[in-house]
Formats: sequence, structure tokens, C-alpha cells
Amino acid sequence: MELAYQIPRRSLIWVLVAVVMALAPHVMRLPVWISLVAVACIVWRVLIFLGKLDYPGRALRVALVLFIMGGAATQLQSLEIGLDVAASLLALGFIFKLVEMQSKRDIYVVLVLGFIMALVSLIYSQGMLNSMYLTLMVIVIVGSMVSVNRTAPVGKRPATLGVAAKITAQSLPLMIVLFVVFPRIGPLWGVPAQSGASTGVSEQMSPGDISQLAQSTDLAFRVSFEGAPPPLHQSLYWRGLVLDYFNGMTWRRQSNSALAEAFINGPIGIDYQDRVRVAGNPLRYNVIMEPSRQRWIYGLHLAEPLTPEITRGRNFELINRTDITQRYSYNLLSYPDHRTDLLLLDITRRRSLELPDDGNPQSRELAASLRASVATDRDYAYTVMALFQQQFRYTLSPPLLGPQRIDDFLFNTRAGYCEHYASAFTFMMRAGGVPARVVVGYHGGEYNRFEDYTMVYQYNAHAWTEVWLEGEGWVRFDPTSIVAPTRITEGFEAALGDDPNFLTESRFSLARFRGAGWLNTMRLRLDAIEYLWNRRVVSYSMERQAAFFERWFGTTSKSGVLIVLGLSSLFCVGLVALLVIRRIPTANNRQFDRLYRDYCDQLARLGVPRRNGEGPLDYCRRVSAERPELAVSLDGITRLYMEIAYQGDAHSGSSEAVAELKQRLREFRNGLGRKPLWRPG
Repeated sequence: MELAYQIPRRSLIWVLVAVVMALAPHVMRLPVWISLVAVACIVWRVLIFLGKLDYPGRALRVALVLFIMGGAATQLQSLEIGLDVAASLLALGFIFKLVEMQSKRDIYVVLVLGFIMALVSLIYSQGMLNSMYLTLMVIVIVGSMVSVNRTAPVGKRPATLGVAAKITAQSLPLMIVLFVVFPRIGPLWGVPAQSGASTGVSEQMSPGDISQLAQSTDLAFRVSFEGAPPPLHQSLYWRGLVLDYFNGMTWRRQSNSALAEAFINGPIGIDYQDRVRVAGNPLRYNVIMEPSRQRWIYGLHLAEPLTPEITRGRNFELINRTDITQRYSYNLLSYPDHRTDLLLLDITRRRSLELPDDGNPQSRELAASLRASVATDRDYAYTVMALFQQQFRYTLSPPLLGPQRIDDFLFNTRAGYCEHYASAFTFMMRAGGVPARVVVGYHGGEYNRFEDYTMVYQYNAHAWTEVWLEGEGWVRFDPTSIVAPTRITEGFEAALGDDPNFLTESRFSLARFRGAGWLNTMRLRLDAIEYLWNRRVVSYSMERQAAFFERWFGTTSKSGVLIVLGLSSLFCVGLVALLVIRRIPTANNRQFDRLYRDYCDQLARLGVPRRNGEGPLDYCRRVSAERPELAVSLDGITRLYMEIAYQGDAHSGSSEAVAELKQRLREFRNGLGRKPLWRPG
């Protein structure tokens, strides 16, 4: 089949590299069969170039479409229609367009789709490393466009990568202006959240759930405190959810009540001041949370949200309006010295005392005996806490528990992680008639001295208990502090660093090598850079933009914003245009043009001046006709000049060619001294 356009080999290499780079960030999210189809299409495209295969015909294209539709229906039927499905279909169209690419227009379509794939990757992640990778990908796509449109010989043009990098760099000033100044508006349409399991703590807790999280070094969130150093490690209880329903096997959060739903969906006018007593100075801090695909967020107790999208639930939980599908920055204010619910509602008391009608008889009997031996609920709580000093073991790999889980743990295995101890302690409190509930979240964190913030990881996931005491309200009790005090005072690594299951899901994480000084310093510095990127760039919100305009321009009105946007954009475009124009040599200052003008001046002194508008070749023919003895020299000089000016790098000319032109002109001038300066009459 005869083609109107045959893509050059170098251009095809650029396009293929751009396609691979565009697909690479999505490989882990795409179904495996789509990745295999992509590899097959790339190989097919190479074989087409080599002449081993032909372009797909109409029948084959129809068959491929039907096959892909069937495969998509089979592989994606378990997923909701959302971002993952849309990205998969876009990737399929992207790689199939590569196979049928036959003209320059098709190449441009493929490269534009590459830009769109980059945008989809940004929806998934706006991290600094991903942004740097996408910047490199943009340079490669621009390089592909440059390569496709080049006509000069390879040896006589600047490197394609260099040209693409310059073009990309020239767009940076305008990009920065648009990012800072262009109004931050909400999305014009909703993007369905990507599929996949949620990360972090969940709305239910069974033995083994939190210990599974403790094997991961994935980041949960970063916290920076304003105007004060972070609290002591043992005080960093990052409160998440309250689990107040127990069925004998699993603790769950009761979120189906009308009151809970009201708090999630919007404020209903309940006065928190009737439930809260605070004293002392509050802590102000900012949290940048990693995507969890859940609505709840974390903060120190008692936390007051300063971000409008966040409300407090009935148990002082922090609930966001929507699922956290991207990095999310929010501000909180917490009172370390506080008391909540000094008067306990009857419905809350009943919920906090509820247990299954039967099960765990040994624990119930022990609870009744211990409660009868002390006078107050607080003394009873201390008595139960003291039980865990008696040959209990803190471990990431506890034995499996039987149907009577609390009895089996307290009287048989006596080995477990924080969820085992929190579950048993809460059960004992309720069995003794004391309102109690399980709280899940995180404890502790790693301080980063380079940017003064705290990093909280998934292995910091933790569970503890809140007990209601008369005259005190809800009071935190953490049985882990009894069985493994170093877990609370020093951290997860100090308590379980020697456990065989320590970070088994992150064997190659840099967090495992904190003992290596230089490696740990590099890890902290890299995370500090990522933190600054998230806080200064990713978290640049509408509120921060308004504060920027108010500070630097004294206005946030629409007209003022438009004026600033227009003037700054014009300035950037003008600046880049000026720099580009200044770097383009003109015919008056290029070295080979100056040499040719000197050459024309010499011919003018011989009586054959160059006429206005006369081209170099026409001038050479006319002078050769009038002075045939100079024809050979004139032809060599003119052809060399034409090659430099019109076939090579027209900006400067290659140094070797210019040097040869100088040599020929020198020989021409020397030869004039041995020839008559005019024709004999």
C-alpha cells in the first residue's frame, strides 16, 4: 500500500518512547490484559515500519473493537463506572491509534492523547516525583513533535531534546502565572472516585486488622504545628473513629442513626458548648492526609475543624464532606486540656454498655468479681489495666482466637496487638457496668527536623479505649501502655523492631534503615521536599489564593483579578518573545553573511556590483558570464554559502563550513592579485 507519508525512523523512536512514558504511570492500575495489548501494539507498529506487517484493515479493526468490548465487559464488570474504567478505555484508544498511525495528522492525535494521559495521571497523584516525571514526559512529547517536523540533515541541526527542553522552559513563566493568578474555581463536572480498597483504619475492628496495617510503611499523613513544638510522643493520639457496637467477634461503628447521618450530611445546630469543657491554650496545626478513599480524618482530641468541609460527628469524630481520594490539607485546633460529655445521654449510655446476650462467660465472671472489689469506676479501670501486667505479650503475630475471643485472649493465649488489648479492656469495662468504647486511629509519629513536621505512617495505627467516669466525662485508657510501655513512649520501632513480622510488607522501604545515618538523613530530606511541594503547591487553594491577592494587590474583586491576570500574562509572553527574538541571529550579524557581503563588495570593486533583489545563484551566473576566468571560484564560494545559509543551521552555521568559506574567500582575494582587475578592452 502506497503511503502519503512515511514517518522517519528517528521520529518513530521519539513517538514510541512518548507512548511508553505515557502508559507507564498507569500500568499498576490497568488490567493486565490491557498492558499486554499495549506491548503487542508497540511491537506491531515497529514491524509495520520494518515492512514485516501491514496496517490493520477494516475487518481486523472491527474484530479488535469487538474483542476489546468483550474483554472490557468481562474484566471491568466488577468495578463501578469511575476513573479507573475511564483511564482503561482511554489507554486502549491511545495504543490502537498508534497502530493505525499513517499520516502526520495521526501522529499529532497520538501525541495529544499522550498529553491527556498525563492529565489523567495527575488526577491520581500530584506528588512531586510524579510531577517531575510528567514534566519529562511532556518534554519527550514536544520532542516528538519537533522530530516529526524537521527537514534538515541530522548533522546540521541542534539536538531534538535540547529544542524540546527550551520550548518547555519557555512555557514555564506563563504556567506559573496562570497557576498563581488564575481564579481557583471548582470542577465543572464530578470525577468518580477511583476504585480499589480503602487504606488505613476502617469502620470495624477484629483481631489482626490493625496488626496487618502495622506491617506497612505507607504514609498516613503529615502534621505541622503552628507556633509551638509538637507535643511529646506519648501524647500524640490521632483520633479517628469510635467503635461502639460489639457482636462478640467484631467492633463496629454505629453510623446508621439519624443523628450520625445529620452530622455527616450537614450541621443541624447542636450546641457543642453543652458537651465540652476546655482549659488552657489550644494547639493549631495543619494536616496533609494521604488518599484513604474514606470520609473520616484524624486529629488530636478535642479537635475543632477550621476547614469548612469538615464537620464533627456525634462522638467528636472528624468527618469530611466527601471521600479523601487525593492528598487533602486541612487545619485543626485542639485543646489538650478538655472534658467531654460530663452529662451522658441515656441513648449514649445504653450504646456504651451494650454487649451480646451471651458469650465469654469467664470474662463476665471476672469483671463482676473485680467490680465488686473496688469502690469507684476509676479504681475498677485501674484494676483491669493491672491484669495486663501478668504475663501478657505484645506481638504482631498472635495465635488465632476461638469463638469466645475475649475469654481465649485473657485466659489462654495472652498474646496480641493493640486491638486485642483495647477490645478485651472495653469488654471488661462494659461487663462491669462502666460505659466504654473502642477508638481507632494512630499513635505517635516520626519528627522531621528539616521542615519541623511529624510523619505518621500506617504502622502507627493504634486502638485504645475511652471510659466514661462520673464527673470527668470520657477519659482515655490505653492498655498497650501497660503491656508495652515503649510502644507509647518511644514508638512502634522501639517496641517491635525485633519482631519477625516487623514491616514484612515493606522490606525495601528506607524506613527499615533508620540506623544508617546518611541514608536516614537522605530519606528525611527527600520527604521534607515532598512535604514542601504538597503544602506550597498541591494545597494552593481558593482561600490561599484570595489571601495572596489581598496581601500583594490589596484586592480580591473580579475586575482586579482579571487585570492582574491579563497584565502578568502579557508580561510573561512579552518576556519570552523578547528572549527568543534576541537569540535569533539576523542577516546583519551572522558571520557567514558578513563574509558573503565582503565578497560582494570585492566583486563590486571589480565592476560587477550586485543588483537589488538579486539572489546568490543569479549573481554568480551573471558575474561568471562577464568574468569567465573567475567562474570556478565564484561557483564554489556561492554553493558553499548557499549550503551554510539554507541547508544547515541557519542560526549560526557549522564552524567547519564557516572556516572553509573563510579559506576560499582568502584564496579568492589572493588570486585577484595575479589577475587583471578588468577585462582587456
